[in-house]
Amino acid sequence: MGFFGGFSTGRVWFTANIIECIFYFAVPIFFMISGAMLIDFNKRYDLKTYFSKRITKTVIPFIAWSFIGLALKLYIFKFLLDSSQVINLTFIINQLLHGQLFDMYWFFIPLFGCYLTIPIFSLISDDKKNCFIYITT
Repeated sequence: MGFFGGFSTGRVWFTANIIECIFYFAVPIFFMISGAMLIDFNKRYDLKTYFSKRITKTVIPFIAWSFIGLALKLYIFKFLLDSSQVINLTFIINQLLHGQLFDMYWFFIPLFGCYLTIPIFSLISDDKKNCFIYITT
């Protein structure tokens, strides 16, 4: 993403443009497949199981890898913050909730929002789901 920000005629920009175009569809497709697979989760398991699966498969790895990455930034790469920034629990939580600790993890925050709204949408009866499909297409 750093190379693709501004237009250039150089080889690096052209390569970044090709890579961006090839892989751009991956996250939106992931969101669509997740929604399609989870919209009727209540036919397979209950709400407690739904949330426990989402927490163990996404929330815990997101938090764990964020802390591992933060440790790597701090100790191996000697990541320096501004003198006004102090690394404490409030700073880390704020960075995690806003997706600012690592740019590559940006999609987790919207994904968690989708996971929280899917149980609401799953309460809609199958007849009315066809109406939503019609509206959104």
